Amino acid sequence: MTIILALIIAALVLVFFEVILPGGILGLMAALCILLATWLAGAEFGASAALFTFLGSLLAVGLLVYIEFKLLAHTSLSQAFFLKSSVTGHSNTAPAELSVVGQQGVALTRLNPSGKVAIDGETYQASSRDGFIEADTPVRVADQDNFKLIIEKL
Repeated sequence: MTIILALIIAALVLVFFEVILPGGILGLMAALCILLATWLAGAEFGASAALFTFLGSLLAVGLLVYIEFKLLAHTSLSQAFFLKSSVTGHSNTAPAELSVVGQQGVALTRLNPSGKVAIDGETYQASSRDGFIEADTPVRVADQDNFKLIIEKL
Protein backbone atom coordinates (compact mmCIF):
# COMPACT_ATOMS: atom_id res chain seq x y z
CA MET A 1 0.00 0.00 0.00
CA THR A 2 2.84 2.38 0.82
CA ILE A 3 4.50 1.93 -2.55
CA ILE A 4 1.20 2.64 -4.33
CA LEU A 5 0.77 5.93 -2.47
CA ALA A 6 4.43 6.81 -3.06
CA LEU A 7 4.00 6.24 -6.80
CA ILE A 8 0.88 8.42 -6.91
CA ILE A 9 2.61 11.20 -4.95
CA ALA A 10 5.65 10.91 -7.24
CA ALA A 11 3.32 11.21 -10.25
CA LEU A 12 1.75 14.36 -8.80
CA VAL A 13 5.17 15.91 -8.16
CA LEU A 14 6.25 15.06 -11.70
CA VAL A 15 3.08 16.60 -13.16
CA PHE A 16 3.64 19.73 -11.05
CA PHE A 17 7.10 20.18 -12.52
CA GLU A 18 5.91 19.23 -16.02
CA VAL A 19 3.55 22.21 -16.01
CA ILE A 20 6.35 24.55 -14.93
CA LEU A 21 9.03 23.02 -17.17
CA PRO A 22 7.19 21.49 -20.14
CA GLY A 23 8.96 18.95 -22.26
CA GLY A 24 7.02 15.73 -22.02
CA ILE A 25 9.53 13.54 -20.21
CA LEU A 26 8.25 14.34 -16.73
CA GLY A 27 4.66 13.84 -17.89
CA LEU A 28 5.57 10.48 -19.38
CA MET A 29 7.27 9.46 -16.14
CA ALA A 30 4.17 10.57 -14.21
CA ALA A 31 1.94 8.46 -16.47
CA LEU A 32 4.22 5.46 -15.91
CA CYS A 33 4.02 5.98 -12.13
CA ILE A 34 0.22 6.05 -12.29
CA LEU A 35 0.10 2.92 -14.46
CA LEU A 36 2.50 1.09 -12.15
CA ALA A 37 0.48 2.14 -9.09
CA THR A 38 -2.69 0.91 -10.82
CA TRP A 39 -1.09 -2.42 -11.68
CA LEU A 40 0.22 -2.88 -8.12
CA ALA A 41 -3.20 -2.01 -6.65
CA GLY A 42 -4.84 -4.53 -8.96
CA ALA A 43 -2.33 -7.25 -8.11
CA GLU A 44 -2.58 -6.68 -4.36
CA PHE A 45 -6.22 -5.66 -3.82
CA GLY A 46 -8.16 -6.63 -6.96
CA ALA A 47 -9.72 -5.00 -10.00
CA SER A 48 -11.94 -2.55 -8.11
CA ALA A 49 -8.93 -1.18 -6.22
CA ALA A 50 -7.05 -0.82 -9.51
CA LEU A 51 -9.96 1.12 -11.02
CA PHE A 52 -10.25 3.31 -7.92
CA THR A 53 -6.48 3.96 -7.96
CA PHE A 54 -6.48 4.87 -11.65
CA LEU A 55 -9.53 7.15 -11.53
CA GLY A 56 -8.41 8.73 -8.25
CA SER A 57 -4.98 9.43 -9.72
CA LEU A 58 -6.47 10.99 -12.84
CA LEU A 59 -8.76 13.15 -10.70
CA ALA A 60 -5.82 14.24 -8.54
CA VAL A 61 -3.71 15.09 -11.62
CA GLY A 62 -6.58 17.06 -13.17
CA LEU A 63 -7.14 18.96 -9.93
CA LEU A 64 -3.42 19.69 -9.61
CA VAL A 65 -3.18 21.04 -13.15
CA TYR A 66 -6.28 23.19 -12.61
CA ILE A 67 -4.84 24.60 -9.38
CA GLU A 68 -1.51 25.30 -11.05
CA PHE A 69 -3.02 27.20 -13.95
CA LYS A 70 -5.68 29.08 -11.97
CA LEU A 71 -4.11 29.79 -8.60
CA LEU A 72 -0.36 29.60 -9.18
CA ALA A 73 -0.59 32.14 -12.00
CA HIS A 74 -1.61 34.83 -9.51
CA THR A 75 1.16 34.29 -6.96
CA SER A 76 4.61 35.80 -6.66
CA LEU A 77 6.11 32.40 -7.44
CA SER A 78 4.65 32.55 -10.95
CA GLN A 79 6.62 35.72 -11.69
CA ALA A 80 9.77 33.61 -11.78
CA PHE A 81 8.30 30.98 -14.11
CA PHE A 82 5.82 32.67 -16.46
CA LEU A 83 6.48 35.47 -18.94
CA LYS A 84 4.10 38.36 -18.31
CA SER A 85 5.34 40.97 -20.77
CA SER A 86 5.51 40.65 -24.50
CA VAL A 87 8.86 40.40 -26.19
CA THR A 88 9.43 43.08 -28.78
CA GLY A 89 12.22 43.28 -31.25
CA HIS A 90 13.13 44.31 -34.71
CA SER A 91 14.71 42.83 -37.74
CA ASN A 92 17.71 44.46 -39.32
CA THR A 93 16.58 43.51 -42.79
CA ALA A 94 13.22 43.93 -44.44
CA PRO A 95 11.45 40.83 -45.72
CA ALA A 96 11.84 40.31 -49.44
CA GLU A 97 8.96 41.48 -51.61
CA LEU A 98 7.99 40.32 -55.06
CA SER A 99 8.01 43.94 -56.27
CA VAL A 100 11.83 44.07 -56.11
CA VAL A 101 12.32 41.19 -58.55
CA GLY A 102 14.10 42.56 -61.62
CA GLN A 103 15.41 45.69 -59.86
CA GLN A 104 19.07 46.58 -59.55
CA GLY A 105 21.05 47.26 -56.42
CA VAL A 106 24.44 46.88 -54.83
CA ALA A 107 25.95 44.21 -52.60
CA LEU A 108 26.53 45.65 -49.12
CA THR A 109 28.52 42.68 -47.87
CA ARG A 110 30.46 39.94 -49.59
CA LEU A 111 27.97 37.31 -50.70
CA ASN A 112 29.51 33.89 -50.27
CA PRO A 113 26.84 32.90 -51.23
CA SER A 114 24.63 34.79 -48.73
CA GLY A 115 24.86 38.35 -47.50
CA LYS A 116 23.07 41.70 -47.63
CA VAL A 117 22.15 43.88 -50.58
CA ALA A 118 20.69 47.37 -50.89
CA ILE A 119 17.82 47.93 -53.30
CA ASP A 120 16.11 51.34 -53.44
CA GLY A 121 17.60 52.27 -50.07
CA GLU A 122 16.29 49.13 -48.31
CA THR A 123 18.56 46.40 -46.94
CA TYR A 124 17.64 42.82 -47.81
CA GLN A 125 19.01 39.40 -47.02
CA ALA A 126 20.16 37.86 -50.30
CA SER A 127 21.72 34.78 -51.79
CA SER A 128 23.90 34.73 -54.89
CA ARG A 129 23.24 32.61 -57.96
CA ASP A 130 26.72 33.32 -59.30
CA GLY A 131 28.77 32.07 -56.35
CA PHE A 132 30.85 34.69 -54.54
CA ILE A 133 30.08 38.37 -55.09
CA GLU A 134 32.30 41.03 -53.53
CA ALA A 135 30.86 44.01 -51.62
CA ASP A 136 29.96 47.12 -53.68
CA THR A 137 29.28 45.00 -56.79
CA PRO A 138 26.20 45.97 -58.84
CA VAL A 139 23.59 43.19 -58.75
CA ARG A 140 20.12 42.42 -60.11
CA VAL A 141 17.32 40.62 -58.27
CA ALA A 142 16.57 37.44 -60.22
CA ASP A 143 14.05 35.82 -57.88
CA GLN A 144 12.62 35.81 -54.37
CA ASP A 145 12.73 32.83 -51.98
CA ASN A 146 10.80 33.17 -48.70
CA PHE A 147 12.57 35.96 -46.80
CA LYS A 148 15.61 36.42 -49.01
CA LEU A 149 16.33 37.54 -52.52
CA ILE A 150 18.15 35.53 -55.16
CA ILE A 151 20.55 37.87 -56.95
CA GLU A 152 23.02 37.75 -59.81
CA LYS A 153 25.90 39.98 -60.96
CA LEU A 154 25.25 42.59 -63.60
